[in-house]
Amino acid sequence: MYIERFVLRKPGIAVHGGAGEWSLDSEGEKRVSKRLREALEAGFSILVGGGSAIDAVTEAVSVLEDSGIFNAGSGSALNSAGYGELDAGVMYGPTMFSGAVAAVRVKNPVRLARAVMERTSHVILCCDGAETFAKVLGLGLEAFKPGEEQVRRYRDLISRIDGEGIPPYVRANREIMKRILETGIHGTVGAVAIDSEGRLAAATSTGGIWLKLPGRVGDTPIPGAGFYADREIACSATGVGEAIMTLSLCRSIALVSRFMGSVSSAITYSFEELENLPRFKGYAHAGVIVLTKNSDLYMAFNTKGMARGYISTDQGSPFTALNKL
Repeated sequence: MYIERFVLRKPGIAVHGGAGEWSLDSEGEKRVSKRLREALEAGFSILVGGGSAIDAVTEAVSVLEDSGIFNAGSGSALNSAGYGELDAGVMYGPTMFSGAVAAVRVKNPVRLARAVMERTSHVILCCDGAETFAKVLGLGLEAFKPGEEQVRRYRDLISRIDGEGIPPYVRANREIMKRILETGIHGTVGAVAIDSEGRLAAATSTGGIWLKLPGRVGDTPIPGAGFYADREIACSATGVGEAIMTLSLCRSIALVSRFMGSVSSAITYSFEELENLPRFKGYAHAGVIVLTKNSDLYMAFNTKGMARGYISTDQGSPFTALNKL
């Protein structure tokens, strides 16, 4: 378990690009850091221009989705049938309004999640219904189409998992999930922000687990699990979705911090609970970024690393990191 704490000066924003093993060469690390900085700068420019925290996290996550190097948006994982089903969620602290989409085939699901929050009385829309909603509103969201790298990785994973000649969509179970996770694949993206008025917001987006069963939904679009924001705290999570939603990790951290009076202690306690879930013992991998109303930022993970970064008013340039400092 690894926790970092930084004190920001509002407005400020933090992002993550997924927890896991970021074993890249120097050029690879530079590419990831560059994309993190671009997302931070996009979100921060909104904040310094007087924009709201919800606008900032939506924009930052959208930039990460467009980057193509994280498991979100254009870089999303493919399911066992060979196509992408993307999830995303957003939440605005002052109102606790949230919106999410699940198993959609649009390149920027975070923008669709934002529309669900602001233009419906629902919290989650999924599959064809969510895509029809986007078309009816004329949102003009581009369809998700996997690139050559995703197709290559899909075929490689199929060859590794399907050694017995049994279709992976039949064998996609707990054991397969463990074996997929052992490959070090990661990349869920998220953001938390505080604006000049002290308002908090959170957003998370993902392509989910590689070779997941069609229709699988993880923690990312579940309020309180993959994302959460209220007047006191904002959180975005990454990791093994089934474990994270079983514990409602983001909401757990928010609640426990109020009783303990310490966000760091709440994160430690919640991760201990996560790691002790019997069903996920030994592979309850996760990471979070947590921002409080006092502009205290926490970045925590129980993996070898987590792509992450932040920027606030008192900084000249964004901070980014992939592994432990």
